[in-house]
Amino acid sequence: MRRRSFAILIAILLLTVSSTHAGEWVTFKSYQKSDDFMLKGLLTKPEGRGPFPAMVVLHAASGIEGSGKQTYEKWTQRFAGWGYVSLLVDSFGPRGKSTIIHSPLEVDPNERAQDAHDAKTYLTGLPFVKKNKVAVIGWSHGGWSVLRAIDDDISTVNKGDPFTSAIAFYPFCDVDLGTFNSPLLLLTGGLDDWCPAVMCQLPTEKTRYEVILKVYPEAHHAFDFEGIDTTVIRHRLLYNSAAANDAINQIRSFLTKYME
Repeated sequence: MRRRSFAILIAILLLTVSSTHAGEWVTFKSYQKSDDFMLKGLLTKPEGRGPFPAMVVLHAASGIEGSGKQTYEKWTQRFAGWGYVSLLVDSFGPRGKSTIIHSPLEVDPNERAQDAHDAKTYLTGLPFVKKNKVAVIGWSHGGWSVLRAIDDDISTVNKGDPFTSAIAFYPFCDVDLGTFNSPLLLLTGGLDDWCPAVMCQLPTEKTRYEVILKVYPEAHHAFDFEGIDTTVIRHRLLYNSAAANDAINQIRSFLTKYME
């Protein structure tokens, strides 16, 4: 009986190890700074040779090690399980910052839009990435940056082809949602008082690319940050499991439509 229990335990441990896709830290060139300025990110890939579609991942204003860390790590693993390479970009560390939560313009979302395109350039240079299948996803300040990354009115260099698709969690919607050069899935909370959903207005006329706006009426800011229950600068941050789980399904369906 003991031997059988031990064997079951070993099998569970092996299954856990085999289902985890280890990431590695990489550095890549930034095209908005001096020649010696480099960005860094966590690169995670599925098993196999590929080529695979890829995701550029942009963290929130709390930084790559902040309150969303567990969420970003789960998504990189989830993407790998779905057959996607992901590059979680650290936009703050190379700039000497860990968080900009109290001063969100310390790193402008336009700068991070450039980071997203620089990450795309890096990914499309890898032999195991599909060159024409790179999407971008971001949370809060990162979601705000996603909107800038797919807006032709925002000046970026080394832009290359547009992102194949884009996903933004509760971004600050200060741009016209009808002018984007990629399909967009926007996920936000009806009770979000930091980046209010009411700012995210769908275009009244048909757009070149599909824009999907999903508002969860009972959800606050950071509704998918598992376990979060706090107030930051008088703004409520609260996990909502129903909204978080539905968001996973929404993203899976969206990526299947545009990336596979």
